[in-house]
Amino acid sequence: MSVFSVLFLLLVASTVQAIFHKNSPTDSSNLTIGNFIDFTQLLGIDYGRPTLRRRYDYVIVGAGPAGSVLAARLTEDPAVTVLLLEAGRAEIPLVSDVPLAAPNLQSTDYNFAYKSEPQTRGCLGLWDRKCSWPHGRGIGGSSIINYMIYTRGNRRDYDAWAAAGNPGWSWDEMLPYHIRSERANVRDFDRNGFHGRSGPLSVEDCPFRSKIATTFVESAQRAGYPYLDYNAGDQLGVSFLQANTLQGRRVTSGNAYLYPARKRPNLHILTSAWVTRVLINKATKEATGVVFVRDGKTQSVAARKEVILSAGAFESAKLLMLSGVGPADHLASFRIPVVQNLPVGELLYEHPGVFGPVFIVRQPIDNYVSLDENINFSNIVQYLKGRGVFTTNSVESLMYVKSPVAESPDPGLPDVEIMQAFSSIDFDTGTGTPRAFRLTNATYDGYFRPIMNQRSFQYLPMLMKPYTKGKLRLRSTNPFNHPLFQYRYFEDDRDIEALVYGMQEAIRVTSQEPFRRLGVELYRKQVPGCEQHPFGTHQYWRCHVMTLTATFHHQVATCKMGPPSDPEAVVDHELRVYGMRRLRVVDIGVVPFPPTAHTAAVAFVIGEKAADLVRDAARKEDYRVREKHSSLPVQSARWSPFEWPFK
Repeated sequence: MSVFSVLFLLLVASTVQAIFHKNSPTDSSNLTIGNFIDFTQLLGIDYGRPTLRRRYDYVIVGAGPAGSVLAARLTEDPAVTVLLLEAGRAEIPLVSDVPLAAPNLQSTDYNFAYKSEPQTRGCLGLWDRKCSWPHGRGIGGSSIINYMIYTRGNRRDYDAWAAAGNPGWSWDEMLPYHIRSERANVRDFDRNGFHGRSGPLSVEDCPFRSKIATTFVESAQRAGYPYLDYNAGDQLGVSFLQANTLQGRRVTSGNAYLYPARKRPNLHILTSAWVTRVLINKATKEATGVVFVRDGKTQSVAARKEVILSAGAFESAKLLMLSGVGPADHLASFRIPVVQNLPVGELLYEHPGVFGPVFIVRQPIDNYVSLDENINFSNIVQYLKGRGVFTTNSVESLMYVKSPVAESPDPGLPDVEIMQAFSSIDFDTGTGTPRAFRLTNATYDGYFRPIMNQRSFQYLPMLMKPYTKGKLRLRSTNPFNHPLFQYRYFEDDRDIEALVYGMQEAIRVTSQEPFRRLGVELYRKQVPGCEQHPFGTHQYWRCHVMTLTATFHHQVATCKMGPPSDPEAVVDHELRVYGMRRLRVVDIGVVPFPPTAHTAAVAFVIGEKAADLVRDAARKEDYRVREKHSSLPVQSARWSPFEWPFK
């Protein structure tokens, strides 16, 4: 019953979304049946219906991973009151819990449905040459719609943050927060000293593991990659996926942190509340509360101690600028009075990737040819028991490699992650997956449709350390409009070269004897738009990257954390907005450099650490202004591995 309900709801949602897609405004989120009928009233998790107070100790904007953790941790003290405001709705477990349904969730209103601007060197096989930039909207934020991949990043990432002038953020200092958050069930590594056993956040081996996964891990080892725990600080190697699931069901920041805390009288969780502005005393530059819209009514609420923005890398930056905190010239162009001149949105990093290479399996190894064939009673029973194909997001194993164009000379810092999926995009014979990734009909029909009804699988190389960077700008003063993303994929050619190397390494691993025993062959059809290049040549793979460009929810640095001397810094090492009082940003937007991680795990520990920072400030009553010191010698705007740790 549960899985049939999931599939029915997703089918209806996708159908309604398709009906409205062409006529919806550019900035609108996905329109689904959920926009017209609020299923959360009947099927959603009940986070309460609080009577709003005029004032709380803390007002937190955004119930994503960081905001949820922060709200739950702060209200462990019954004397502390917290209002958590979320623009979206509560999650519906029937819809959101099934990992295999992840692509379909991106066609619902749980997704803000951001898109890049039209591209010239990437996203060429996608609708309007725009890549989809999914960000979650609802209790749980992007943990509702992401692929549940739990990777903390490399110890060198965190040490680089600390070395750049952010004390307290080194690997050794952040590892305890990872352990505190985690409840691990990872068969090979959960007792190696790097994993928690009693935290709220479930991390487990995916219950489903195909023959492709075990063959990939064996072949990668034969190709020279060690088998390791990529969450123990070092990553160059291969391992099976560690996922935010519990007995094969999705775990979100909502059901892990907020659900157990939902009945606390000092925690109020308000959904469908879209914050439009931070209230700021301009004389003292003190955040005093927020303005939000709910049920068509504009309301305000005050904060005694702090206003904390946890709305994500895009919405927190947008909200700061709408409130007068941002680049003075940009705000002036919209006639927004400038409260504090800061480089909000001046920096934006992305983890670009690529769909492919794709392989055909000639031997009859299993029955995972199409989704339709696997929607059956047996698989439903398996799912209800916490096993089977519905418990996978499709990614089963990860391999980390270092390309020849990697910026860092450190041999232990990879720049490309290769995700191994048990199937390829053609596994979903419906419209959900192609729509989620914005594949044009020409791209899908010309490349993926020919291998429908054949056993296939694919890799998803992702660039962890891109050279290309962009900016986030306001599109208008309308708080409901999406921001403008001034980001050009592969503006630096080395980003293409790194992904091509990742694809070639995937091909090398798949040429090993274990795969040959399965009759695995490289799918040699040319991607539409790349026919001018002979298949398999370097120029062909470059074209493949630029045409089948992928993205993975990992944009960072829009509210960069840095020391007072960093011209790009928006917040200090305690996440306090420079030049402001009682205002912090606590989300993935503060991460200063692109991490070798899927960012959900990082967001969870940002929330964990921020809880300690906020409590410490309250204990000391320390709400003084932190100013940037432009007179100090300016450090490098971007950490360079050539400066640290080798100098």
